[in-house]
Amino acid sequence: MSFLDLFRPWPVCKRTFNVMLCWIAVNISYFGLSLSTSDFGVNHYISFLVSGATEIPAYALSIVALDYFGRRRSLSATLLLGGVACLLTIFIPMGIGRLTVAMVGKFGVTAAFGIIFFYTAELYPTNIRSVAVGICSTSGRIGAILSPYILHLSRYWAPLAMLTFSVLAISSGVLVLLLPETANRKLPDTMDEVTQLKISVTKLSSAELGEKEAITQTTLIS
Repeated sequence: MSFLDLFRPWPVCKRTFNVMLCWIAVNISYFGLSLSTSDFGVNHYISFLVSGATEIPAYALSIVALDYFGRRRSLSATLLLGGVACLLTIFIPMGIGRLTVAMVGKFGVTAAFGIIFFYTAELYPTNIRSVAVGICSTSGRIGAILSPYILHLSRYWAPLAMLTFSVLAISSGVLVLLLPETANRKLPDTMDEVTQLKISVTKLSSAELGEKEAITQTTLIS
């Protein structure tokens, strides 16, 4: 299979564009916030230290969230957290308060960065999974390239860069909810299973649940 199969049929195409947009939003917001650490009115070294330290609990949270809340809700929640925090920085004056809120935003997009790798791989079948992750990751790098140029938009209107990060993160956080949940479910093996992932997953889960109950009952009788 080639990368063109990621854009056909239409349900798979919609999913691919949704995931690619999410990758772009995550990369633009992450690198944008990382590159703007010296623009919050606090000592540059302290800002850089806080920015780097924020990533440790963010990645730790992403591991926990993947297990307890699933992929889709975790990714959506972290993107929305990052987007809302970026929006709030527009209304906060320069200083420690603005840095704190901005780092909450970076905390969210960093966690989203960790989650999206797992989620993307689980959304596609085995025979094209690596291609899908590669294409989506490449689209994300386009966002990383654009992030410093978006920061320059502040020359024309000071809040414009943060507003752009916010709109992208919030929009992507909402659109992610259109994707199926993949946590604790059998990964698709073919494109046909991808187009019917929600239906197939429900049936498989019910069948597996019944099989487990049968095994438990057999064990108890023995």
